[in-house]
Amino acid sequence: MAQAWFSFTLRDAQHLSDGTPLRDVLALLADYPQILAVGINCIALEKTVEALEYLHSLTPLPLVVYPNSGEHYDAMSKTWHHHGEACATLEGYLPQWLAAGAKLIGGCCRTTPKDIAALKAHC
Repeated sequence: MAQAWFSFTLRDAQHLSDGTPLRDVLALLADYPQILAVGINCIALEKTVEALEYLHSLTPLPLVVYPNSGEHYDAMSKTWHHHGEACATLEGYLPQWLAAGAKLIGGCCRTTPKDIAALKAHC
C-alpha cells in the first residue's frame, strides 16, 4: 500500500484556501491508514503556529509545515515584499512549530538552502 501525507494551503487556521473547513477534510482522511502525516504549505509564517495548533487538536498524526519565506506576494504587482526592517525567519518559528507537533519541516516559496540549513542546525 502506498503511503503519503496531505498538505494544505489555508485561508486561515481553520479553512482551506477555498473555504472548506479543515475539520471536514481531516474527518475524511481519518479512515485511511496509509496517510502518515498532515500539514500546511505555501502559507505565511505568521499563520503557521495557529494552524498547526488547530491541526494538532484534530489529529494524532505527525504534522508537516513548509511555509513561505516571510515575505508576502502582491498578486496585483506580481512581486514579493516584506514590511519593516527584516522578515521573520523559518528558524525563528522552529520552537513554536515543534511545540505544536510539527515533525516534517521545510520551506516553500522564496525559501533558500540557507533557510533550510539554519533549521537543520537547530534540530
